[in-house]
Amino acid sequence: MTKDDGDLGAEGVGTREEIAVEGAAEGYLELFRRYEVDYVFGSPGSEYVPFWEFLAKAQVEGKGPTYVNARHEGIALAMAKGYTMATGRPQVVLLHVSFGLLHGAMEIKALYNDNIPMLILAGQNVTHEEEVWGGSGGPHYLAFTEVGGTQRLVQPYVKWCTAPHTNLNTSHLLARAFRVALSEPQGPVFILLSRELLFEQTKTMTMPTKIDPPTPIQADPRALTQLANLLLEANNPIIYTRYLGRNPHAVPCLVELAELLAIPVVETPAYMNFPTDHPLHVGYDLAPYLADADVILVIDSSGWPPWYPPRSVLASSKAKIVFLDVDPAQLKYPYWGYPADLLITADSAHAVPALVEALTPLVARRHGLRVQREERLDRWRQEGAAKRAGWRRDALKAQDGPSIDARWFCYVLNEVMADDTILVNETITHWRVINRYVEKNRVKPGTRFEGAGASASAGLGQGLGVALGLKLANPGRTVIALEGDGSFNYNPVLAGFGLAQKYQLPFLTIIFDNQSYAAMKHHPRYYAAGWSVREHIYHGVYQEPKPEYTKVAEAFGGYAEMIEDPAAVKPALIRGLNHVKEGRLALLDVILPKP
Repeated sequence: MTKDDGDLGAEGVGTREEIAVEGAAEGYLELFRRYEVDYVFGSPGSEYVPFWEFLAKAQVEGKGPTYVNARHEGIALAMAKGYTMATGRPQVVLLHVSFGLLHGAMEIKALYNDNIPMLILAGQNVTHEEEVWGGSGGPHYLAFTEVGGTQRLVQPYVKWCTAPHTNLNTSHLLARAFRVALSEPQGPVFILLSRELLFEQTKTMTMPTKIDPPTPIQADPRALTQLANLLLEANNPIIYTRYLGRNPHAVPCLVELAELLAIPVVETPAYMNFPTDHPLHVGYDLAPYLADADVILVIDSSGWPPWYPPRSVLASSKAKIVFLDVDPAQLKYPYWGYPADLLITADSAHAVPALVEALTPLVARRHGLRVQREERLDRWRQEGAAKRAGWRRDALKAQDGPSIDARWFCYVLNEVMADDTILVNETITHWRVINRYVEKNRVKPGTRFEGAGASASAGLGQGLGVALGLKLANPGRTVIALEGDGSFNYNPVLAGFGLAQKYQLPFLTIIFDNQSYAAMKHHPRYYAAGWSVREHIYHGVYQEPKPEYTKVAEAFGGYAEMIEDPAAVKPALIRGLNHVKEGRLALLDVILPKP
């Protein structure tokens, strides 16, 4: 049955459908299906009984979405994050009232920092005297409410939030939430749903006409022409990116741009942005190239800046600086301060191909430029080959040491893993070594994901959840979570391994275990002759006594082993990967030297 809405304003247009339901929560689930939600992730909360009831009905009827009982709010959000990173489709996460929201606050900020779209729901009570069926959960619910509304707890870290008061418009608000989440810059949205609305025994719900999110942001053609001219006239241009690869089809366009003018590419990878076997991939540190660069093109760098401090580049480089991003001014940060000669607001997936199209005929007409291009390409090819040969020598030399060297371990991991392996890197001390040596899986788009952002800029404790979400989206591929022992301790490990066991999502966890928070050992830098250095008392660094991490994986039916001998690295990795292929959770605790 349908009826004419007339003018629905911003919330819908044209005809809407009225559907029969057994309760309001069933109507919400139908809307989720229409917005391509595959999974509802949740940590148990009593206000979600209506969702559970109608998710059970959907399961019996062979419909989606599927419910994932995440056991911890952080895991729920991180798992949904990984799934969305792999698919591009925002999922739904249920958080239990104010306390559950606070449990997931770091992960919500990470979604915001990393521009990940998601619909987050939390519950509340608006009546406390049992006036409405399902409304009052007991006296403890008084403590679950916040003056000014629970949304105040996370409002700075979501794009948009609201709290509907009637089911007459809740479906329209939910539909709008998906559109807002998917509009650029993408990010999480939050809706506070009362128990009274969730439990309402309505018999009909209206389904608004689905409206696609806004079209991609196209660059100003004049700005692209200006950028094209800067690149044409440059002798030493360079490109930096962080998350261009969130749109996998943009990666070959970036390769085409780089090859057109032989422009080297530096990345701090949140995704697979540029094939690492390409001669123009020159690594992960822009600093060595700043002095010689005359044009620096920064594409999609939100969440992790290209250099630091922001204005330090002015002392080492005279280059023209261009930022191309859906939000080049980075409005989410109270301080940004990066100098720029040109800010281009655009979706890189559309702007980079347009830039290539503008440059191609201009390059073809310039013989001198083509010669210069070949000279540059030869230079970067030689430099890259020499650099990789040096890395290989260092790794092979390290295999003969008395303990496992991270370079040797990563070199072997790169040898034994399959090309289509999905890797999640949540390390701090070793992330540069990992980026340098583990690159077999970074030749094709869609194989690399930094679960907590570069060097954990979005917060430690998300790696296992992101790995689970990626495995959920790619059940036929091997997923490896690389964890420092510090970051592993921040993860909800019991909830994560429990999910892997329950939902048959086997993945390999590798702990880079130097028995410390090595990144915290700054004492000699600030107090070279101080008490810590003199007495070898380093508070905030060492984790003692060392836990038996292998026991945790075994508790959930997993395979685990601890390795200390460099000669044991390859067979242990093969055993671990084989167990994962056979459908079993696996963990390797790799003992590295203490700092």
